[in-house]
Amino acid sequence: MSESPQTQASGESFSVDRITLGGGVTQSDLPMMEHTLAQALKRLGRVRGNVEAEVSIKDRDSADPKTTFEVWIHGLPRLVSTSAEPEPRDAFHEVGEHMVRQLNEMSERREPKNNRQRRDTIRG
Repeated sequence: MSESPQTQASGESFSVDRITLGGGVTQSDLPMMEHTLAQALKRLGRVRGNVEAEVSIKDRDSADPKTTFEVWIHGLPRLVSTSAEPEPRDAFHEVGEHMVRQLNEMSERREPKNNRQRRDTIRG
């Protein structure tokens, strides 16, 4: 069963197949990414709005590669997580953890108790 564009836009599901593979990342990395980025993917699935994501590895074959996980959520600033771990599995795990942290912080900032403009009263 295929997802409708409306389901994708509402944020009910976000899979590793929706991540754009940047430089240094291949299709063979998808199973590892699905496992190591599971928490981030689950968290992205709960985000309302249009979500785009990209993972890239700069200088993958060198001694100091840089893994980057970027997320764009419509109407919000871009979220970026990076790792300098030499092993791709460790790097994907680290950028996933950082992204979950950023998504949680973004969500908390938008809650009425933390956002004066969204409160019902000044005593909220």
